[in-house]
Amino acid sequence: MKKLFNYEKSTIKNRRKYFRQEKFHIAKLNLRILEKLCLATVILLILFLFLTPFIIKDWKASPQHLIFLPVSILFCFITFLYNKKGSNNPKLVTALCILFESIIFVFIILIDVFSDVTAPSCFMPVLCVALPALFIFPLSLSLSLIGFFEVIFVISVLMFKDPIIGEYDLFCAFVSFGFSIVVATIVIHLRIRDYQIRIKFKELSIRDTLLPSIYNKQGCERHMQKYLDFNNPSVNCSVLFLDLDDFKRINDTMGHQNGDIILRCIGEILHGIFRSEDIIGRFGGDEFIVLVKSLTNEKVLVDKCLLISERLRNYSKEKIGVIVSCSIGVVIAKNKKVDFDLLFSQADKALYEAKNSGKDKSALRYYDDVKGKIISQ
Repeated sequence: MKKLFNYEKSTIKNRRKYFRQEKFHIAKLNLRILEKLCLATVILLILFLFLTPFIIKDWKASPQHLIFLPVSILFCFITFLYNKKGSNNPKLVTALCILFESIIFVFIILIDVFSDVTAPSCFMPVLCVALPALFIFPLSLSLSLIGFFEVIFVISVLMFKDPIIGEYDLFCAFVSFGFSIVVATIVIHLRIRDYQIRIKFKELSIRDTLLPSIYNKQGCERHMQKYLDFNNPSVNCSVLFLDLDDFKRINDTMGHQNGDIILRCIGEILHGIFRSEDIIGRFGGDEFIVLVKSLTNEKVLVDKCLLISERLRNYSKEKIGVIVSCSIGVVIAKNKKVDFDLLFSQADKALYEAKNSGKDKSALRYYDDVKGKIISQ
């Protein structure tokens, strides 16, 4: 029972996350689906009005049929204009989709109930089962909409249909609503699973192959740029650009396996020193970069640089029997409008200053400063 409760709790959480994070993508898909459905509805209505007299003798289009066609054409035209406008407002798109479903339900109820009160309904059950698979709606919204019109349909059947035929329609209504619950649940489950798979592959594409816990160059650049764009023109952050000293010599003399051990040590050290919200990445080879969000305190950064170097020396001695050091370039952006390329360039210059001053050193500078100051390890 507890497992079932936890599973349901996790499912609800995943649904909320999906609709929150993918709302613009969902709106885009729903609008595309709506446009195609509007066009399909118009074409099917025209075919229905044209072919039915040849299939059913003495059949004549009711006023409901005749009004349904121009209303569908008008809605198709409105959807086309909205789509052409290029707007992708999630709330407005959802409202249009709900309006479309409501129009379909109203006319189907009018046709099934009032076209011939002595004939069983044929469209309403199919509509209830099919609609949950069309638009991407939260499960509660989809079932509430279907349930609402099912109630209207049942009341209409009880009031206006022949009792014997009405019993058949009521049975079909209950069965179709049950199937709509199953279809809606399965469809939303499949869509969330597809979303989770896409997120997983997207995340893997921006993670380092050797160190999956940190970003690769592409992922690091993307998240750093996103952070700067969100906080500009008043950015508060620090960037540490780290490079291992004489790493090529380690690979050449001790083998790439020991080199990989040191790289993994760096990943562990950076994860242990910085917060989970900070952006940590490997820029290639033995170069690592860290964007520390909202931190501009020089003393704290100096302490972090010293701690990185100390732990690297200890870890490397313990793991491969050789002391490995690193050089670090630090740039502090304090309430500045920051350009990513310039920030990276200045971190690179600070690293170059640290390298030139000797091994196992750090150089710290402020964003837009000409020269930094050297921190001895």
